[in-house]
Order: sequence, then structure tokens, then C-alpha cells
Amino acid sequence: MRIEELLKTMLRSFFIITTGITVSTYVFCLLFYPDAVFTLNDIARILLMALASDMAHVIFLSRRELSKKQMLLRKIIHLLVLSAMLLYFAFLWDWVKLNKAGEVVVFLFFVWTVYVVVYLMTSYRDKKLTERINSRLKERYRS
Repeated sequence: MRIEELLKTMLRSFFIITTGITVSTYVFCLLFYPDAVFTLNDIARILLMALASDMAHVIFLSRRELSKKQMLLRKIIHLLVLSAMLLYFAFLWDWVKLNKAGEVVVFLFFVWTVYVVVYLMTSYRDKKLTERINSRLKERYRS
């Protein structure tokens, strides 16, 4: 993936990630900390988590086109790096206690859920764009 494509992908996914993190945080706190109160620092941390999640897209940066196998490997690495990084931030900010397995499992479940949602939304958008380009090409070269 070229840098221009990467930056476009990162910009589009940032807002989806931020929404996913916000919804996940709400549900997580509803399950484990129903009396939680959020401050401006917490909102800033949510935005920082979204930015950190977006920056992990650098793993997909490549000078040449990646094969399907290479892309799959990078997606797996990306998911593992992302999970570890976000779990570290959640621990650092005292959002998740690592000695409570239930919290860690639910937190990682939400990370992976947001990952899948971002992937599906990006894939859907790319598919629609491809269909639009192909239909315009067909129209252009039919005449």
C-alpha cells in the first residue's frame, strides 16, 4: 500500500474506530463499572486510542503490491500489535485490570469487534468504489 492510500485509509477509519471505541467503552463500563464517570481526560484518551489504532496501519505500508498471503500475514500481525498496544494503554490508564481475566477477555473482544467492523466497512466502501469505477469504464468503452 502506498503512503497516499494509507493516509486515506487512516483518515476514513479514524472516525469509525473512535465510534467503536466509544460504544465499546460504554458497554464495558456498563458491565464492569456501572458507576463510572468520564472526564475530559478520558475523552482525550479515547481519541488517543483511536489515533494509536490508526497509526498501527503503518504495518500495511509497502512499496510494492502485496500478495494475498502477505496481506493476510500483515493483518494478523496488525491485529496482534493493535491488541497488545490497546491493552497496554487500557492498563496504563487503569481502565482494565490485568489480574481480572474477565475484563481482559471482554476488552479484547471489543477490540476485535471494532477491528472487524472497521474491516467490513472499509471493504464495503472499496467494493462499492470498484463497482462504480467498473460501471463507468463499461459505459465509456461501450460507446
